[in-house]
Amino acid sequence: MSEMNIKGFPRADMAMRSCADLLLAASPAQLAAINAADSVPAFPGLLTFAGAPDEAIPADLLAAARVVVVEVDPGNPGSLDRLRAIGRDYPDLPRIAAIAETTIALVQTLVREGVSDVIVLPLQIEELLDVTLRALAHSRARSVAVRLAPQLAVVRSIGGCGATSIATHVAAHLATIRPHAAPVALVDLDLQAGSIAEFLGASGTGTLSDLLAAGSRLDEELLRAVARKADDHLAVFASPDDIQPLEAVDTDRLLQLLTLIRQNYSAVVVDVPTDWTNWAVSVLSASDLILMVVELNVKSLRQAKRRLDLLAQIGVERDRVVLVINRAERRMFKAIDTSDVSETLHREVIGTVSLEGQDLASAQAQGVLAHRLSRKSKFSADVAAIAEAVAKRIGYEAR
Repeated sequence: MSEMNIKGFPRADMAMRSCADLLLAASPAQLAAINAADSVPAFPGLLTFAGAPDEAIPADLLAAARVVVVEVDPGNPGSLDRLRAIGRDYPDLPRIAAIAETTIALVQTLVREGVSDVIVLPLQIEELLDVTLRALAHSRARSVAVRLAPQLAVVRSIGGCGATSIATHVAAHLATIRPHAAPVALVDLDLQAGSIAEFLGASGTGTLSDLLAAGSRLDEELLRAVARKADDHLAVFASPDDIQPLEAVDTDRLLQLLTLIRQNYSAVVVDVPTDWTNWAVSVLSASDLILMVVELNVKSLRQAKRRLDLLAQIGVERDRVVLVINRAERRMFKAIDTSDVSETLHREVIGTVSLEGQDLASAQAQGVLAHRLSRKSKFSADVAAIAEAVAKRIGYEAR
């Protein structure tokens, strides 16, 4: 343990006492910059480690810390590995990443790694203490927080590729895997053309608009009041009755809503609209798994590649995106084969759905699931197999 002299922070006494046992792991140059020139009284309880951004931090320092600020070099894979190792070995220790230059992709990557906050180098003591106080407050809140349910986002390569039909049936099958757990939630984020509630004949009148407009009134009671009952153990959060401007959605409020849903349901399936907005991309970034629906035609595959490239640019790991091929015809000779899709798009194909007959359209017209009309529905069997594969990926197997 060491004490550091720090200059010019007007709230030093109060903040320093609150941030005792802060561990600061940075290069010698960064530490020297903080400790330079005239100073206020020593920072009590500050722990420091001077070393390269990929150098292992001694376990005794990490064990003694209440918060750790870690210098991260995005160009050094070992630096991110060190950050991950701290999160793995000390899951209850809040981590703050200190980086020289911020980009949206880097910040999103760090957030997915579970960091509490990001601070820009060179370190400024007032900002350092502020983010440390926030991290401590967030850590205390997390200690009483409910574990978040896994979230699956279903996206389409192009409009009309059948993603909504697959999302509804995957969610319904997930709801049968853990019948004694809380219900599965199906969220229709297609704010301008959503039809999930009608497809499932879900009873109720509330919509996502009621929840997004609730502000500070948003709570579990309102959530339950708006949720519509579809099949057994399946709740639907319906799209608005009126067409909503996509850009009018507040990203933070939507993410707050999805977090509340994840706290109260056993799994969450989100149907993402065709048009990707900033808030839609944020939802994808926060999802445990992204299921992209494609068809075996050039237009669908071209658009799928563009969307996969965008996900890669914002830092979504490759193994968090899987493909489903819809309306796959069982013909011996065709221009594009299912085996080519994975190689072309560099993502795993976890299932194919046969070209459906009239069973699905008839079921949706009646507001029921396809297997309710025909237990021999090939569509239902294919989607059930996909749901089982998804359940394994998100840790939602039967208990």
